[in-house]
Amino acid sequence: MSEGSGTAPRTVELPRERLTRWVGDLLDRHGAPTWSHDADAIVITCADGTVARLTALDPAGASQVSSLRTLVGWPAASPRLALVLVRRGRYALGLADGTTFVAHTAGSRYVQSRTAAGGWSQQRYARRRANQADALVEHVVTCVLRMHQARAVGGSGLGWAQALAVGGDRGLVDRVLADPRLAAWTDLARYQAFDIPDPTHEVLRSVLARARCVQVGVTDPVRQPVRVDGRVSTMTSTEMSSARRLLPAAAASVTDLVERLSDEAWSRPSPCEGWSVRDVLGHLTAEHLWAPRLLAGETLGDVGSDYDGDVLGSDPVGAWHAAVDRSLASWDAVEDESRVLRMSFGPCPIHEYAEQMLVDLTVHGWDLARGAGARWTAVPEAVDACLRYETPRVSGGGVEGIFAPPMATGSRDRLDQLVALLGREPGWRA
Repeated sequence: MSEGSGTAPRTVELPRERLTRWVGDLLDRHGAPTWSHDADAIVITCADGTVARLTALDPAGASQVSSLRTLVGWPAASPRLALVLVRRGRYALGLADGTTFVAHTAGSRYVQSRTAAGGWSQQRYARRRANQADALVEHVVTCVLRMHQARAVGGSGLGWAQALAVGGDRGLVDRVLADPRLAAWTDLARYQAFDIPDPTHEVLRSVLARARCVQVGVTDPVRQPVRVDGRVSTMTSTEMSSARRLLPAAAASVTDLVERLSDEAWSRPSPCEGWSVRDVLGHLTAEHLWAPRLLAGETLGDVGSDYDGDVLGSDPVGAWHAAVDRSLASWDAVEDESRVLRMSFGPCPIHEYAEQMLVDLTVHGWDLARGAGARWTAVPEAVDACLRYETPRVSGGGVEGIFAPPMATGSRDRLDQLVALLGREPGWRA
């Protein structure tokens, strides 16, 4: 199966120390693989058609890998990085060896905003803005050269860097790197982070952490509907519903977020009234502790109060990993989604339980990100699936005891529409 024959790929930025475990989990869930090199990437194709494409800023390159077992040693080392982050009016620059900055700096240079004025005024403002942007680019190039001359090891200058991490305003970054004085960087591998806010020392550190990750693009297989006599048949016991198929991607997006949360983020308030960020993760973790037991046939009475109270302990990230890994393995083993579970609200077929789990991962992922003030991207296909499921359930009045009544929103963003439907203010900030 070619990578292009599945659904749109989702991207995971995976810390290097988690790579071996992640690949093992992938193979456990999706079956024995074939694999190959593709330029500087490792491409894994699992038995069920799931494709994972792994890339990293590694001087040795993926071509050094001779077996999936040797992923334990790949990427072997982080390349020496030059970081160039530029937005209108602000910049942050750095030289990093592994996780350590050899040098870094950040500053500002005024660049005027665009103006709505017309005629000669508009042209005058445009010229002034262009001159200010030129001055910013020149200043950044000068700072880059000065930093390398002062800090680069062994007098190697720009040649010290083995790869680049760039971000901010794409046009300004391209202008900086197009300067002939930086020609030594033309062929270096680049990590791009054009989704960052105004560059600061803190943003520089976050981009360094992201650049050191292995970039994993995962493409799910297309699951064709079963047809009988030319018509689409009902779901068989061996077919996988859309919601269950999306659970691993939705869980991976939450895991990526949870791993990036700072220590102080856990105590921040969340959009769930009365709940902190830690409380939201505790709720999600408990749900994934419940899932394997319910799917195995246990009842609510069997589980009882086992997961009441604090399920996160002293290691919230580790507790989440352990719970969600067991949960996903249990979901992958389900053979009959029409089997009925006995829930607190009554009987529920497994395929509908999957819908509810997908909603909680997607909406509580948003809750976690907004409470922590962190960047997060929901799985678009999951957002659409949640809207299809919840819109008829809510029917204008909320879901008593679970979601507040819907809020009005004029946003065209599908995630905004989903959280508003489930009683949240899309513009909520801690």
